[in-house]
Amino acid sequence: MLANPDYLDSQHMELVSGARVVNAAAVDWSSVGPSNFPFSIRQLPGAGNALGNVKFLFPNEHNVYLHDTPSKSLFANSVRAYSHGCVRVQNPMDFADALLKNETNLNAKVLESMYGPSERWVNLKTHVPVHITYFTLRVDPDGTMRSFGDIYGHNKKLISLLNGTGTPAAPVKTPIVSGV
Repeated sequence: MLANPDYLDSQHMELVSGARVVNAAAVDWSSVGPSNFPFSIRQLPGAGNALGNVKFLFPNEHNVYLHDTPSKSLFANSVRAYSHGCVRVQNPMDFADALLKNETNLNAKVLESMYGPSERWVNLKTHVPVHITYFTLRVDPDGTMRSFGDIYGHNKKLISLLNGTGTPAAPVKTPIVSGV
């Protein structure tokens, strides 16, 4: 931001303080650093948004959600851990149709008609439980054990707990989908 105060604008992003959009060019960036960064940065809706056209929010303490992606080619890769913890949805409008099955007057076509430069929120009347699991081992029906990479390092934590040297994490509450 010191070198190019217009960087955020060029990436279709906004600098936000509370609920207020801040002009990034008016900030004294020489006095702002990682330890005292008083802003949030958000990318505006549109074709270039890294989260695609739609995201599915659900309450959780980790700020994780399910979302579309403009990088559809990533689904062809065997290793797809390119996200920062959220979950990319390969066919988001098929997923939306399934979520909206019990909603009157809402379907994927209605959601698609909302695409554009403004953020729109849709809250579901029918709550849908969301359970995200993370496994690094799987046993096939023939008994073959398959191992997958532990990209989040949870195995190390689990081994530490089993050895009595780790600290248990707080229980995670089951989230409910509250919006699209």
